[in-house]
Amino acid sequence: VGESVYTQRSKYGDTLANTVSGTMQVAIPTLFGVFTTVAAFFSLSQIEGHLGQLYSQFATIVTLCLILSIIESKLILPAHLAHLNTRPTTPGNPISALWRRCQHAADSGLNWLNESFYRHIIDWALTQRYAVIVIFTTLFLVVMSMPFTGAVRMSFFPDIPGDTARAQLTMDNDASFGITHANLLAMEAAAYAADTQLTGDPEQSYIKNLQLMSEADQSGKITLELKENAPYDINRFTRLWRQKIGTMEGARTISVQNTHRQVDALRIELRADNDESLSGAGQAFRDEFAATPGISGVTDNLTPGQPQLNLSLTAQGEALGLSTEDLARQVLQSFSGQVVQRYQRNADEIEVKVRYPDKDRRNAADVLNARVRTSDGTVIPLSSVAKVSFGYTRDNISRIDGKRAVYLSADVDKDVLSATELVQRLQNGLARKLERQYPGLDIHFAGEAEEQAETTRSMEKMFILAMLAIYMLIAIPLRSYIQPLLIMTAIPFGVVGAVLGHWLNGLALGILSLNGIIALSGVVVNDSLLLVSRFNDIRGDHDTLHDAIMAACQSRLRAVLLTSVTTFAGLMPLLGETSLQAQFLIPAAVSLGYGILFATVITLILIPSLLYIQHDVAKLLGKLRMNKNGLETC
Repeated sequence: VGESVYTQRSKYGDTLANTVSGTMQVAIPTLFGVFTTVAAFFSLSQIEGHLGQLYSQFATIVTLCLILSIIESKLILPAHLAHLNTRPTTPGNPISALWRRCQHAADSGLNWLNESFYRHIIDWALTQRYAVIVIFTTLFLVVMSMPFTGAVRMSFFPDIPGDTARAQLTMDNDASFGITHANLLAMEAAAYAADTQLTGDPEQSYIKNLQLMSEADQSGKITLELKENAPYDINRFTRLWRQKIGTMEGARTISVQNTHRQVDALRIELRADNDESLSGAGQAFRDEFAATPGISGVTDNLTPGQPQLNLSLTAQGEALGLSTEDLARQVLQSFSGQVVQRYQRNADEIEVKVRYPDKDRRNAADVLNARVRTSDGTVIPLSSVAKVSFGYTRDNISRIDGKRAVYLSADVDKDVLSATELVQRLQNGLARKLERQYPGLDIHFAGEAEEQAETTRSMEKMFILAMLAIYMLIAIPLRSYIQPLLIMTAIPFGVVGAVLGHWLNGLALGILSLNGIIALSGVVVNDSLLLVSRFNDIRGDHDTLHDAIMAACQSRLRAVLLTSVTTFAGLMPLLGETSLQAQFLIPAAVSLGYGILFATVITLILIPSLLYIQHDVAKLLGKLRMNKNGLETC
């Protein structure tokens, strides 16, 4: 709006009428540009999951700011610009003179760029419009292949470093508290050793505070915080700390991480009708995890649990009239006890329980020496009527859809390998092999993989709805069904800019990046809408289509460049932010910033070429229609 008012007043004079005229020239396209941005951010707020809740607040703030910007740009700004003098004046002081020279230099630079550079570029692009399409299409295909070739890594949810590092220890069920505590002390020593190795100074420690807690006999954790002036970041420290800890006696799982996670980075659920399939498949996954760099803290419920004696009746026992129920009841009474009497003592109820003396029920061998009573009262050794076998029983049995299920979960160092890449590798390799090896085995990838599938489905639906809304909003001011499609070609090329931005900044594409891309869809069409709207306004003032497109492009160059560059400059400071809160916005800021910057090139070169090609196609269809009518007349 400001650029349009400035141009109008520079050409026709500093009057109120020219200020109003400059405002009205872009009033409709800028108004619908705001609506398209609101539509994109509204769809972003409808994404399912906890990220949708986060971005719904983000979208609300953006929508309110955009609505207020309509009032600002259509009413308040023109009132201020009405008093602006675009004619050169003699500055009254050195500061004003310096400021005037800066303004003049910027204005002259933009005019030179427009007349001496962009004019020749757009003239060549319109002449070689089909070559321009080929060039941009090739660039699109090359850049969009980068995530699939590994040039740009993909990770559903990037690791967001926290302020603290945490180590969680879980021991085997039969481990004593002494071993657990010794392991925790060894982990504490490993933390200080990692700090010393990173600093190179054993006298100087950058661990601000450290807390060690034994949560139970078989578990504990260590939480520590680094000093703000530490010469290393928490990612390097966590990685080295994990290496220093290594393996420990009796440790079932050791997890060391510094990120805040809503779900497990990697979680696999195995379902089958028998334990053999579950155990074999689970061990295969554990072996695969052990051989894969970047995986640590593997946990599962594959442990056999408690030792167990299995008793089964022999033929002699059945002949004596014993049943399995009789055998189980008598063994339970002998070793656990049978309540034979209850009586009151003051306020307490006392139970009298009968069972074997303590010395006769201390170990498993005592079961073999136990005696049972037959139905006629005969007492015989248990070993003469029952077979005894040794085994293990699970502490708990999980079932999903009627099948026994076990799980495996692990921490993934996403600087080495993202969870998305790991899941794809497992699905295409080991999972297929195990499903062939164990018929009836069902392998389900939960954790991040499950959330990714759910969120991706939601995003696809919202993206389609956003595209339909944007198309309808653009079609209203343009009064065309074709031109909105031409304008929306800026959207996929904005995605190209987003991918290049992630590549240049070494970031992985993830859910936060995709959220930025959805928001980008409503923003990148604004400049193209301004350009096409201007072309429609001045089409009848020029003799040729070529001249009309060139005039529209040159008249909108300043506005397109200024809005795109200032938006990019406003977003880029986020890249240098180190606070935890900013980490969630950096991928979205990169998608928006670089996407808008690259879409500017699309607006200034590709959109004009497409406008010309639209005319070529319409002209060709007109000739074909005339030829068809001529043939029908003949």
